[in-house]
Amino acid sequence: MDHQQSSNNGWADRHRKALTTRHSHEDVLNDREFELLLEACGELPAPRDFEARVICLLGGRLGLRAGEIAHLQTDWIDWNRNLLQIPKHEPCECGYCKRQASQEAAHNDELSEADAVAARWHPKTVASARSLPFDPSLRIELCLERFADRYDEFPKSRSTINRRVQAAAEGAGLSGRVDPHCLRATAASHHAYKGVAPVPLQALMGWSDLATAQKYIRISGTATADALRRVHHR
Repeated sequence: MDHQQSSNNGWADRHRKALTTRHSHEDVLNDREFELLLEACGELPAPRDFEARVICLLGGRLGLRAGEIAHLQTDWIDWNRNLLQIPKHEPCECGYCKRQASQEAAHNDELSEADAVAARWHPKTVASARSLPFDPSLRIELCLERFADRYDEFPKSRSTINRRVQAAAEGAGLSGRVDPHCLRATAASHHAYKGVAPVPLQALMGWSDLATAQKYIRISGTATADALRRVHHR
């Protein structure tokens, strides 16, 4: 009896934790909020207006992570195939990469700090090295053209990227958490609502687990709606 009660209590604790744990999809911006965010980018003083708009579009529509935006290079853009290619590795010795390398070396006796720096930068996971088509959106295409034209001016700091998003969110009067991770979740939600299937969505976002894509599809209700239409509107 005591064992059963303990098991029940354990299940209840896990259930309460699941209900109270905040997930990325809870912070997504709807289309109106995202347009307000882009509008607020344009009201920031130059060159922050340009920087914020690039960050918000790449994060909120292409699903780039903050680290990917911070390390974005012009040679990642394949204009012939209209693809933005996130590489497996990009040589970098920025302050962020040096700090991360130092932490890795400190926790691994077999890894020198020099070797750790040499391995930087790399995306979060193996699946994060991916190719993203940008031609479905003229707005994204123009955004990348502006980025390439003004590459030397673009901030290479993750903290700066966070500040630009926060400044735009404040200007837009958006409540709640708005940061690069929220923008990435917004991109996933946007494409799920448009009807992108789980496997392409997984590839687009660079997720290691298909279940993550399926979660966004399920939340969007797109698959359910399509199934009902097929049944009831033959």
